[in-house]
Amino acid sequence: MQAVFKISSFSIVLGVMATAILDIWNVMRHILFDVPLTRYEFIGRWMLHMLDGKFLHESIKQSASMPGELIAGWVGHYMIGVFFAFMLLAGWGLKWLQRPTLMPAMIVGLITVLIPYLIMQPAMGSGIAGSLTANPQAAVIKVMVSHVIFGFGLYAAGLVTQKLQVWLHKK
Repeated sequence: MQAVFKISSFSIVLGVMATAILDIWNVMRHILFDVPLTRYEFIGRWMLHMLDGKFLHESIKQSASMPGELIAGWVGHYMIGVFFAFMLLAGWGLKWLQRPTLMPAMIVGLITVLIPYLIMQPAMGSGIAGSLTANPQAAVIKVMVSHVIFGFGLYAAGLVTQKLQVWLHKK
């Protein structure tokens, strides 16, 4: 039970840090290259509609807006990051935090592209891997790059967490 608590606790730390790194990346792309920011209100709208039993949308943009959808989208975004971090620690264990390596974090980053490609995008009306969007190739690339950045974020968060643990044990 203690191991599950530790994995859950570290998943929160890693997931929040890695998601924040992804968000910084997205803001920098927006500032430098005028790439549109992710519209988290649509993710929140999708999630909130699920509470009413509606899981599939012809177009999430055309679905009725929901109170609190932007906040719900941001909270969901970070909760998904925590869940992905949990996948990393469940797969590689707490030993990974003692000596973080890039490969497990990147594997998790790459495997998790399946969730937006096969679940989120189709359910929100964008088709499998964004196939029904105006530019499907751009949709595929955006998700892939974001998940690679998230994987790198998991690795960076693991390094910071490992260093912090070492520093705290010296105190």
